[in-house]
Formats: sequence, structure tokens, C-alpha cells
Amino acid sequence: MEPIEVPVPPKHAFNKQRPISDLVKKQIEHFKHLEAKLPAEVRAALPQHRIITEDDAARYIAPMTQFLVSGKVSGKVPVKTRPKTITQIRPAEGLSIAAVADTGSTKLPAKKRSSAAKKKSSPRSGKSSSSPRVTK
Repeated sequence: MEPIEVPVPPKHAFNKQRPISDLVKKQIEHFKHLEAKLPAEVRAALPQHRIITEDDAARYIAPMTQFLVSGKVSGKVPVKTRPKTITQIRPAEGLSIAAVADTGSTKLPAKKRSSAAKKKSSPRSGKSSSSPRVTK
């Protein structure tokens, strides 16, 4: 396979003072949500500053990512993590039957008509639609 050449981005593309994009804002919102669930000593080790520019975002995202990947924040705060447990994944019962089941019909189901269209096209036979009353 031929290697794909990727052009070098122009120097003006890198701007630390550029306001953050909506995508980065959402990523920071997710990180802040996770951060709120952390113990106070871990939160104290994470950067706490206003995030307005791409540089601000990078200085927050890097330690948060490091914490999420390794469970440590710059080696300052030891963090207790759950022991990893290995769970065996079993296939759901009935899946193989559902996967091979064939109705034999290649025809798609017809679309349902609206109730207004049914009323217009079907004449009434004169009987009332309510159930007949039985008298004793």
C-alpha cells in the first residue's frame, strides 16, 4: 500500500489564543462532570482555571486525560482505583435463532393508512360501532 502524504499545517494554524471550539467545550463539560465525582484531594491536584482559549483547554485536558488513563495526576496524588475484574461475556440466548429465522417473504409490509383516509374510503353498513345492548 502506498503511504499517504499529509501536508504540514501552516504556521499560522497554531494559535494558543484562539477561543475554544464547541467540540472542545463539550469535551471539557464531560471532564468537569467526571471531575465533580472525584475526591477533593484529586480535584485539588487538577488545574482549576478559567478555560477560554485553546491553550487553557490544553492545560486542563492533558492532566485530566493523564488521570483517566493512568489513575494518577502528575504523580502528586495517589489515587485508589477499583481492582480490575475480568467478566466473561456470554452471548444472549436466542440470538442464533433470530439471526437465521427467515419468514420466506421478500415483500415489505404495506404502509398503514391514516384513520381519516379509512373513514373516507370505507362505507358504513348502517350498524352502530358500539356493542349491542342485551336486555333481560
